[in-house]
Parts: sequence; structure tokens; C-alpha cells
Amino acid sequence: MKTVSRVIVLVIILGVTTLFAQANSKYDGPRPEVYEGSKSLLFQYTPFQSNLEPVYVGTVSVPQQAFSSIDLLGAGFRYFVTHQIAIALGLSFGTSSSSLETETGKSESSATLFGVGVDANYHLPSLYGVSPYIGANVNLSSLSATEEFTPDGGTTQTTDYSGSGWGLSAQFGFDWFFTEGLSLGGKYALGFRSLGEPEVSSEGQTEKGPSSTSFGISTLSVILNVHF
Repeated sequence: MKTVSRVIVLVIILGVTTLFAQANSKYDGPRPEVYEGSKSLLFQYTPFQSNLEPVYVGTVSVPQQAFSSIDLLGAGFRYFVTHQIAIALGLSFGTSSSSLETETGKSESSATLFGVGVDANYHLPSLYGVSPYIGANVNLSSLSATEEFTPDGGTTQTTDYSGSGWGLSAQFGFDWFFTEGLSLGGKYALGFRSLGEPEVSSEGQTEKGPSSTSFGISTLSVILNVHF
């Protein structure tokens, strides 16, 4: 009886496997989702780790004591306007405020960061699951902050901070569609970046930091596309 049952189970398994194989006889793996209307969310991915991060958007000068710069990260979205041309938008935005009262007076501060980056890429003919592309990127970033201190019985003292930056580059990259709905990619960029003079203004006096420009080849971390 057990032998008969095993034979029946084996026949069922072989039958289901055969039907599945026939239904997918023309399936030869995932294909690049490179067509008009295709869209995806973009993330930075660190291989062999579980963390997903926002994408790079731009760089802005920072009016700190050492006058430096920071990279802005944000949300990324890509949309194919034709079967070959994709537009990707990166947006970074943040605002904060704080208030503190002490025995000597009241301190208030606020800050706003903003950055936007746009990619326009032309996808070349695909090679199996890989879709190479060429394109361009332009990005713009800004920072503004205010600190106010009002001593007890005194006049409010205001300090303003500001910084800016923009960049333009040509780029070459690829997307590897390793499974349905997901792809990994990377790119090289040859571009120009300009950081404006960061400023600190207080009591009618303004201190400016150095402006800077740079030109060269850069790379980005692995990009994870989540298609939907």
C-alpha cells in the first residue's frame, strides 16, 4: 500500500513539473524593464549588508568654523518617457528648529537644507539582463540657517548662515536586472562642481568662506532600483 501511495505522489509531482515547464518554456530569465511608462524608486545599496540609503542628490558648502561642505542625500524616482530615455529625479529636503530659555536669555535657531538633482539617460541596446546607458546630470543645493539670542532685558542678536552648490556632469552606467522587479546598477561620471562662498552674518558684519570648483571622474555606490 505504501509503495502504491509513493508512486501516485511521484506521478503527481512529475505531472505538475511538466505542466510548469511547458507554461514557462519560453522564459529565459528577467529582461530589462526599459520601456515607456516603466518607473522605479532608487536607493543606494551597500553590497553584503542589509542597509538601504537615500541616493546622492548634490553637495552644498557649509558655513561652520572650518568652512566645509556636505553631500545631500534624498529620495530618488525614475520614469521612462520613451522606450530608451529615462528621467531620474533626486530630491533632498530638511528643516529643523529649536528653542532654549536659560537664566541669561532665550536662544532660538532654525535651519533648512534643499537639494535637487536630475538625470537624463539614454539606454543603449540591452545585453541579456544588462541595460547600459549614457546621459547627463545637473544638481543644485542650498543651505540657510538663523540663530537668535535675546538676553534678559536686552536686544535680540541675530546670526545668519548660508551656503550653496551646483554641479553638471556627463555619465555612463548600467542596470543589471537580476530578478523580476529589482535591478542593480552603477555609473561613472565626468563632471564639474562649484561650491559658493559660505557666509556668516551678524551685527552688520559678514564673514565669507572660500568658494571652490572641481572637475574630474567620480563614481557612485551601487544603485538599487525597485520597479513597480
